[in-house]
Amino acid sequence: MLKTNELLLARGLLRKGKPFFVNPMRPFICILLIFTAVPALATTYRWVDTKGKVHYGDVMPSQQSGLGHTELDKQGRVVREAPRTLLTPEERRRRAEETATHEEHLRRVEDQQRRDRALLSTYADETEIDLARDRALELEQLALNGLHARLGASAAKLSFANGQLARFRAARVAEPANIIQMRDEAQVELARTGEAIRQREKTMNDLKQRFEADSERFLELMELRAMVRQ
Repeated sequence: MLKTNELLLARGLLRKGKPFFVNPMRPFICILLIFTAVPALATTYRWVDTKGKVHYGDVMPSQQSGLGHTELDKQGRVVREAPRTLLTPEERRRRAEETATHEEHLRRVEDQQRRDRALLSTYADETEIDLARDRALELEQLALNGLHARLGASAAKLSFANGQLARFRAARVAEPANIIQMRDEAQVELARTGEAIRQREKTMNDLKQRFEADSERFLELMELRAMVRQ
């Protein structure tokens, strides 16, 4: 730190018109005071770069601005801490990931709370959940039965068209365009209906799992409600 008293004394001794130089040693004392006070003005900076390497210097590099540093006196003592105000690209990436994870956690919590409220407001006991599951699966099964019937009709149509075309080929007669079209349509119908059946079966399995999870969660919520009331 600046030795204020010494500087003031030196300035007073050097001021014109003042009889401070009666003693011939006083000019040398003034010069000595000035030169011993100047080093106190020097500041050493300590900073860590983006690669984690520690640096020391008399001047802070411009690219280090906002990344934090420490100011030291000539004895190496800390006189000032400049906190970091900017983030490195890696720190910004980690901060964004942490924010996204936190937001996803909040979203899941909100979704769970919404489902819990829906369960408690929709069902009075576990039996009602089982009845709702059975009704939903019954409707899906009816739709699945219709798809299987359509699949059988498409298979019969394809078989008929293939049989007709086989007879025309055996008789070395040109295959009628309408029979060829029937065969192609039957093949497309079989593919589409098969895919619809797979999707419907998946929906039924999802329903079973969802109602099973709802039933377990409902029992948990009822137990928690009973514990709160005790």
